[in-house]
Amino acid sequence: MEPEPVASMSSSKLSYVFYNDRGLRAGWRLLIYFGMIFFLVVGAGSIARRLGAGHARGAPQSDFARTIFQAIGELVLFLVLLFLAWVMSKIERRKVGIYGLPLQKSVTSSFIRGYFFWGFLPLAILLSILRALHVFYFGNFSALNSQMLGWGALWFLFFLLVGLFEEFSLRGYLLYTLADGIGFWPAAIIQAILFARAHMGNGGETRIGIIATGVFALFAAVTIWRTGNLWLAVGAHAGWDWGQSFFFGVNDSGFQAPGHLFSPHIGTGPDWLTGGSVGPEGSVLTLVLWTLMTVLFLALYRRRHEPVLVITEGRKY
Repeated sequence: MEPEPVASMSSSKLSYVFYNDRGLRAGWRLLIYFGMIFFLVVGAGSIARRLGAGHARGAPQSDFARTIFQAIGELVLFLVLLFLAWVMSKIERRKVGIYGLPLQKSVTSSFIRGYFFWGFLPLAILLSILRALHVFYFGNFSALNSQMLGWGALWFLFFLLVGLFEEFSLRGYLLYTLADGIGFWPAAIIQAILFARAHMGNGGETRIGIIATGVFALFAAVTIWRTGNLWLAVGAHAGWDWGQSFFFGVNDSGFQAPGHLFSPHIGTGPDWLTGGSVGPEGSVLTLVLWTLMTVLFLALYRRRHEPVLVITEGRKY
């Protein structure tokens, strides 16, 4: 038998380094993805510095106008990530919806269920428990005039965009590709750590609040595992944040948003229970709540659909 040519052996080894039976290896795909993000961040940073310098000389903005610009910023960030995922879908020869946001008939119902039953309602239950313990009070209810309704609509749009951006940033393309390389649950744990780490940059956060965000990230991963996409998680994220910032008017990472419906205040009690200046996410009860939500979700959604994010061709996690 003739020996295999050296060139052929070298080509085979090189191909093994870059490819497996599913195409380009996950590590190289992530390298391309983050490389594109890096160059975009550098370019956007340069533009932002110039715009910031011009804005500093302009007239001060109202809270409503500032929130509109922040919403536009969230929209831009989401669309950039969606565009990069589309680029990667062309490289990988997949549909972009496979990364977690497929456009299908169940999108609206999944989002609404997430928004109310897994976002807004759990927050209302949590605050009611704190009220029963006399460590939280809902306060006065603002009149539902046109201004307040405008704030409600704006905050709804804002947190919809926040939910889309934050969920897709770590539990979209990143989670899909990590799962392809190391398995779904190791990837889910990594994205939860990254999600919690990202919230450490919020000035008003505490250790309990940061841990709580990691627990929520695992809850979101469980919803993906059971439903096959991100829509329910996006709804839960947006519903919780809208309930905090607009409806109940509680602090979120130490910040109380303008234009809130209730005017709550905290009673006497330890910060680990009340959440302190952080808001309800700083309460240990939130850790318990999101842990119970995860268990309950697994119990209610026992039948695992064919998950978009946890299936690759010929391989399941």
